Amino acid sequence: MNNNITIGMDLGDKFHIAVVFDSDGTELEIAKVINTKTGIRTFFKQYKSATVAIEAGTHSPWISRLLTEMEQTVYVGNPRKLRYIWDSIDKSDARDARMLGMVCRLEPRLLQPIHHRSSQAQVDLTTIKSRDMLVKSRTQLINHVRGIVKANGERLPKCSAASFANKCSSDIPKELWPAIAPLFEVITELNCQIKELESKIEQLSIEKYPETRFLRQVPGVGPITALSYILYIEDP
Repeated sequence: MNNNITIGMDLGDKFHIAVVFDSDGTELEIAKVINTKTGIRTFFKQYKSATVAIEAGTHSPWISRLLTEMEQTVYVGNPRKLRYIWDSIDKSDARDARMLGMVCRLEPRLLQPIHHRSSQAQVDLTTIKSRDMLVKSRTQLINHVRGIVKANGERLPKCSAASFANKCSSDIPKELWPAIAPLFEVITELNCQIKELESKIEQLSIEKYPETRFLRQVPGVGPITALSYILYIEDP
């Protein structure tokens, strides 16, 4: 058992820097940990039941879940709060990892720890983010088409993004149609994909997150806004 071991780990994109302390605060090692599940497991198998401090970021959600599954005690520090503690121009991965470990060993509450949403909530939230990305792509294409037509002395009628492909295709100048037609095909396909994801979001709201029905009673709050709120806070 290593329940008196404290590890501060500065997370990187390709690898992490971990600094290990014993119960007396003696620095045992500085290690480079590969940023994969296998890399994490390989390093931490020698430090079972340790206390681990990391900083919230891109990789902290899955890493914190993995370490918890490995029966480590994990603190995910709030980066905005931590900067007040050790903000310095003398910045390095090893220094940050060391400071995380030192603060966690002495007083974990100073990390202002946050709690990441569950893996399932993360997956469901990805559905909403994917839909948002498709909507942004459709908007960019529509604006591009309108800009091309405008640059040729014409204007397309106002309409919703969902109806653009059907309502505006006949208003495209004939000389521009060969170049613009492929864009209309993509916009039409995006409409289908967006509708499919919106149906999935509606289904998720009904089957897995019935509490969204209370939020949807508020005027202007639809299934996407309601589900986004529930998934972001996860414990309404």
